Amino acid sequence: MRLTPAKVNLHLTVGKSRPLDGRHFVQSLLVPFTRVQDCLELTPNPPGTGVTLQLSGRPIPDGDSPETNLACRAVAAYCQAARIPPNWNVKLWKSIPMGAGLGGGSSDAAAALLELEESPHSPKLGGEALHRLAASLGADVSFFLNPVPSLATGIGEILTPLPRFTPPPIRVLYPGFPSPVAWAYANWFRPPYLTPPPWPPEESTAPWPPERLWNDLAFAVEEKYPILLQAKERLRQAGATGTLLSGSGSAVLGLFPTQEEADHATLDSLPPHWELL
Repeated sequence: MRLTPAKVNLHLTVGKSRPLDGRHFVQSLLVPFTRVQDCLELTPNPPGTGVTLQLSGRPIPDGDSPETNLACRAVAAYCQAARIPPNWNVKLWKSIPMGAGLGGGSSDAAAALLELEESPHSPKLGGEALHRLAASLGADVSFFLNPVPSLATGIGEILTPLPRFTPPPIRVLYPGFPSPVAWAYANWFRPPYLTPPPWPPEESTAPWPPERLWNDLAFAVEEKYPILLQAKERLRQAGATGTLLSGSGSAVLGLFPTQEEADHATLDSLPPHWELL
């Protein structure tokens, strides 16, 4: 059984897309967000059963079957790479909202890969092969193999851990609906009068300055979903000194001056389905 966290992006700039597959080059500062975590457990299935899924917790639109669930696809891909029959049951308890820019599916996929890598019932692929497999499943999956503050480049799969970086106190406001990743990348734009903060961020900067927050995807996503601007304002009312859309959204993060203030932040009379995480 493995608990696997969410993530947030404190910095995200988008570059050109690759001609081969259309995936965009990025520069991002990723940090784990452990206030919300999924739980995954793998157990061997009888021969010939294949990959099965037991799902509880939050619903996963279009990801509630072994064919579409990313953790199950990770199991199948690992078994193919290791040349073993894909007979595993995936028991997944979902707490991380899907389509929120928090990396829930990628986190689950990485947890499945790590469970198989450590299982006495399957051979080990080894670090390099495991990372290649993770990157083939999704850009953020590689990060969750070792979820520590990291700079991400390439399409997000080239990671440089930041051992001296202290993650700021963060709370996340989830507005209760998903934001499509593909749409965000297809429609992103950067206003010509704005310039991202310098890259790479200073590793030893603490506390993290709110003016260093940046997300190229936010402008299009917030234009599509203006209610996200209300989410930012609610976080500021709760004491956040800076707010930012995480990844492609729809979750919005808030930076707080101290961990105590983050822990005790409250929001009264939230709209239906909104959650402070």
